[in-house]
Amino acid sequence: MPAEPQDDRAPVSLLKGRIIAGFSLALVIALSAYLLMSASRAGNQAFASLWFLAVFPAYLCALICYVGDPAGTRSRNFYVSVPPILVGLVIFGSAAFLGEGIICLVMLSPIWLIFGLIGAFSVRRMRRRRDDAASFHASLLFLPLLAGSVESQIPVPHDTVTLTRSVIVNASPAEIWPYAVSNTHIGKDEGRWTFSQSVLGLPRPRATVLDRPGVGGVRTAYWSEGIDFQERVTAWQPGRRLAWRFAFTNSSLQHHTDEHIAPDGPFLKIDTGDYRLTPLPDGTTRLTLTTNYVAITHVNLYAHWWGELLLGDIQDNVLAVVKQRAEVRHEAR
Repeated sequence: MPAEPQDDRAPVSLLKGRIIAGFSLALVIALSAYLLMSASRAGNQAFASLWFLAVFPAYLCALICYVGDPAGTRSRNFYVSVPPILVGLVIFGSAAFLGEGIICLVMLSPIWLIFGLIGAFSVRRMRRRRDDAASFHASLLFLPLLAGSVESQIPVPHDTVTLTRSVIVNASPAEIWPYAVSNTHIGKDEGRWTFSQSVLGLPRPRATVLDRPGVGGVRTAYWSEGIDFQERVTAWQPGRRLAWRFAFTNSSLQHHTDEHIAPDGPFLKIDTGDYRLTPLPDGTTRLTLTTNYVAITHVNLYAHWWGELLLGDIQDNVLAVVKQRAEVRHEAR
């Protein structure tokens, strides 16, 4: 009798089932960690921890690969594909169901991809060596707890960062000064294109109103999406320098950008700023905008890179508005 054909679909289905199980388990763990951190008093600090940004994605991707490739026979492409798929699922789920802001998700993606790859290929290497399986199994259970416990004992650095942008304005300091002090009815077409505001959708300034001139005055900045905050004047030198201290009297900025990134919170404090107007020999003026903030995390170097991009884009746009208005006034004379 002829042999019955063999059904080779079962092993394939089993492997697919293991992969789905690995991703499902990882997503359940990620959601559980998110809910625990959100409910904790130190939740926002935890979202900016080295554990959450580096160890956690490495662990999740290692777990998926461990469950999805039990025999260690899958190709390199499988291990390469796990981190971007996991990050994509996390971003989609966080935006669609958890209401996370774009800033948090964009900042999360690159570092999760990098450490996810590290976790995935650590599993691949261990599986191929097969020389210490018991220790490897134990590490998947205890590594996250151990890493979190160790990090909690490390003092958190407080780094003061100064962010500066400049622009050359074809106008005198006296012509620029009124627009450095206040601006009303800033149109959507004013300013310049920036990645943070034009692509990521960060809000743009709509007006800055000063209640009275001089030290002690309060400039209220109004941005799109119903955002407002205060800049309390600490230095007033007409045509030369205007300085202020930020005061975030409501949560409008945090609510729109990201609930975990408060501008005056546990790991970020946007502190002071100033304009400096420097006349140049050719009759133009260098207008410099400086913002000082304090970063309080174990990943300050990574946070500084994002601050340079996001806050730098905001500064560039503000300077462009002042430049455009001052040059129109200069040409009209």
